[in-house]
Amino acid sequence: MAVSAPTTQAAEFLDGLAEVNFLALQNYQSIQAKEGAFRPVDEEQSSGFGRLRVNLQFKFHITEFITADVDIAEEPNDFGNNGDRDFSFHQDFAGIEFELLGMTGQASEDSDLTLRVGNIGAAPFQFKGFQDGADNQGNALIGNGMTDYATAENGAQLSYSKSYDSGLIRGYNVAGHMTTSSFGEAFQEDRGFNYRIQGTLEFEGGFKAGLNFFQANQGDQLRFENGVASLDGLTTTNYRFGDGENYNFSASASSERDTHVGALPGLEQSIIQLNLAYQPNANTSLIFMIGQTTDDYTFADADGNAVAGITYLGTNGVADPAGTTFDSSRVIEGESKVEYFSLEAQHYIIPNKLYVAARYAEAENTSELIEQVDNTVERLQLAAGYWFNDKTLLKFEYVDQDEGVNSGGQIGAGFDGFTSEISVKF
Repeated sequence: MAVSAPTTQAAEFLDGLAEVNFLALQNYQSIQAKEGAFRPVDEEQSSGFGRLRVNLQFKFHITEFITADVDIAEEPNDFGNNGDRDFSFHQDFAGIEFELLGMTGQASEDSDLTLRVGNIGAAPFQFKGFQDGADNQGNALIGNGMTDYATAENGAQLSYSKSYDSGLIRGYNVAGHMTTSSFGEAFQEDRGFNYRIQGTLEFEGGFKAGLNFFQANQGDQLRFENGVASLDGLTTTNYRFGDGENYNFSASASSERDTHVGALPGLEQSIIQLNLAYQPNANTSLIFMIGQTTDDYTFADADGNAVAGITYLGTNGVADPAGTTFDSSRVIEGESKVEYFSLEAQHYIIPNKLYVAARYAEAENTSELIEQVDNTVERLQLAAGYWFNDKTLLKFEYVDQDEGVNSGGQIGAGFDGFTSEISVKF
């Protein structure tokens, strides 16, 4: 939404043919897992600072109608494995875009037809900010949503946009993409593709509506033995749990996605989501999202018994409430499903300076093989942000997440606490 952040211009070089943004973020948190966590050490965490996140974003105007972009990031959220010792810059996001109407001599001020190849940034949510490394100023809060199924896989996307100066409908967009389930390269036998179709309508008066459909086709990789198949060495969708967040736990690598709902293996996963937004004025926005995601397969323990999510308590890999923590690497046939909704609001108390924001989200694990008792995850986020100038943002947030035993939550019983960030973008 336009209300989320002041506009920051990129620095221009080579007579405007190259643009550069520099982003940096430092966070401080005091967060604890609740009693009953999968990893008890998370219940007794110290407050402290996270690693500095840094991004360099470049955009190059190859011709009037061809652009290329690359985001170079030192980002613990994505590249924090190897004992969190990987202090290297990586290509986090890159692509080439072709404005096809202009290339064919049909350029229009109110229409745009763009083909993008490379990393395709895609998610079923719309109209709200998203946090990725140091790129956080479009997100009014600090955490992403626990069902924000975002991805940046390799592939191709075609999108068309049209705008109108008057009338009930002020604009629309349709987009479709095809990607490979990998941030790198994946050519394994029977590895399929992931698909998305998205449509958006903008109405007079500040209303917006969007509908998204995702479909993954990775199930042909499975090899079943006695009704159980291993996920070892298989490619799964990058969006099955969502992108990384800036809530960190001492028992996990910073690149873990364990604050999200982890109920679906990400093989034949589909998502359908409706997004509605209303911005009555320049200082206030409301966003409502509702959707469901399903898969043809369910996580299982070593004996082939269904478990509610990838993380479960067990003994020798077999589900046992009194056991230790295991991450499932097996699936069985049977539909897994999560039904969810989220409501987000932001309001500037002082325009372009001080705002407050809130988000409430709920996700229910309605998988057919999982007992439909205590199967819900709830998250409440309350935040405030202060802009020192149009390049520097300070954010504070209180977060409280409750996870039922059959919910697919990956912390165990949930977590709560305070977190903060100060960031620059110029």
